[in-house]
Amino acid sequence: METKDLLPENDQDLLLAKQLDSALQSGEGFSSIQDPLIQSLLAYQNKEHAQIDTLTSESSEMWDKVFSETKPQKKARITSLSTRKTNTWAWATAATVLLAAFLGIFWFTNLENPVLVAQSGNAIESVILADGSQVSLRPYSSLYEIELSDSKRSYELEGEAFFVVSKDANKPFSVASDNGIVTVLGTQFNLSTWGNETKLFLEEGSVRLSDLHQNSIVLKPGEKATISQNLLSNASPADAEEFKDWLNDEIVLNSTPVSQVINELEHHFKATIDISGMQNTSELISGTIALDELSTTLNDLGVILGGTFREVNSNSFTFIPLN
Repeated sequence: METKDLLPENDQDLLLAKQLDSALQSGEGFSSIQDPLIQSLLAYQNKEHAQIDTLTSESSEMWDKVFSETKPQKKARITSLSTRKTNTWAWATAATVLLAAFLGIFWFTNLENPVLVAQSGNAIESVILADGSQVSLRPYSSLYEIELSDSKRSYELEGEAFFVVSKDANKPFSVASDNGIVTVLGTQFNLSTWGNETKLFLEEGSVRLSDLHQNSIVLKPGEKATISQNLLSNASPADAEEFKDWLNDEIVLNSTPVSQVINELEHHFKATIDISGMQNTSELISGTIALDELSTTLNDLGVILGGTFREVNSNSFTFIPLN
């Protein structure tokens, strides 16, 4: 039975595979390969890498490992054999392996690296994104860019922020947290990712909140939803003040548990507040407390709770009952 060549010697993929193998063997890199696809990929790679100031040592070690594992070892090196049919067979296999390896290496090196867009200190930080969307970051929060392309706008939030998203039906806007993701086309919403809980409030438009188990709900304006302990709640009506009060440097309390108030203050001021001295940390309180300065805020809260907050360490306080 006659054996036919799998690929002609002038096959473009076969020639490209040979060039890739030569580049790997020589250690010269892929920049010397004058192929439109390779050059386009390298140009994209260089553009992406220009946005990243530093690479971690773990990343460098990972690259070294990938390249060492993909580079043929001496015992398995593909060389030119004596007969044309055997040579073509070997390079047909090499064409598949090397092209797959190169594309795998290339895309592995271009996994989306979050880029810090904005970070707030002890005050609210406002930022306008590339698409014109506006973000107000609550103190000690960070916003990262995951991907901006012709088809998507992806970000990641640590902390809490209020978003006013520019409408673009062709480019969904998404914000990820540790346990869920919010996807919108154009809307206004508040998202909190403090601790292990994600809280979403929708003021205008429409949003979808999805958990890590691919469960999702769509919110209507004036509704809220949470993901707590990896469980997605149902949408329910909410008071906008409950979620937007911090934008005015205040907390509006409507029968709010003391423990919840303390938790919010700890995040807002990046402080530690011990209320173990209270008899009832589930006590419900109402009123408005300014968020200008932590000491002032705690003085006001102490009056409501019938006690005082004493600073025991830098930015660390404990509640002392007065009776």
